[in-house]
Amino acid sequence: MTITSFALQYQGSGYVYGGPGWPPGNWDCSSFVSTVLGRGNNLPIPGGRWGEPGEPPHAHGPDVEAYAAWGGAVTVTSPAPGDLVVWDGAGPNGHIGIYLGPDEMISALNTASGTKKTPINGYGPSGLTPFYRRVTGAAGGTGTGPGGVSVASLWQQALPGLSWKDVVVPAAVVLALLAATAAGVALVSAGAVLAAGTLAARGGRKAAAVAGVSR
Repeated sequence: MTITSFALQYQGSGYVYGGPGWPPGNWDCSSFVSTVLGRGNNLPIPGGRWGEPGEPPHAHGPDVEAYAAWGGAVTVTSPAPGDLVVWDGAGPNGHIGIYLGPDEMISALNTASGTKKTPINGYGPSGLTPFYRRVTGAAGGTGTGPGGVSVASLWQQALPGLSWKDVVVPAAVVLALLAATAAGVALVSAGAVLAAGTLAARGGRKAAAVAGVSR
């Protein structure tokens, strides 16, 4: 499921200022976005991940200003569906939604309107110009893989605490690990992970197999 398809499920849901993001409708604009990214697509949110202490659904979590400055997203000039539409401001002076297409977004607006699809123009705080941000790992703004799960998040589930840069791994091995994680297959603990690698020798020598994990 993509960012947009998950968000659109909740058209007609309510709005609670300061709400922690779950159950549906118990959110404001920023905790709605946190729920769409974190619960719906297993993507990070500013400050951590959905479900962690201090984050939705246990607490409100990041606000609009946090999303505006977040290093986990990049500002783009040509938005794609699933990007964030941001009016950078504190509290009711800011707003954030999910970009759907030209002049169209879904967001948790206010108590009267709830969560709905609207134009972008005219539906943000007056005096502010919206800009667009793309979450790192959400290709084209839509998320990737089963449930919109990013490759980076699947890697961290399969090999927690281990960076891609720490191992030399054939593409087939990486894809197998990620596919197993996405399918819910139990993997060995991080301390016992074996990464297979290959080293190609020049001059027609046969490839020498290399195995091991370095931290």
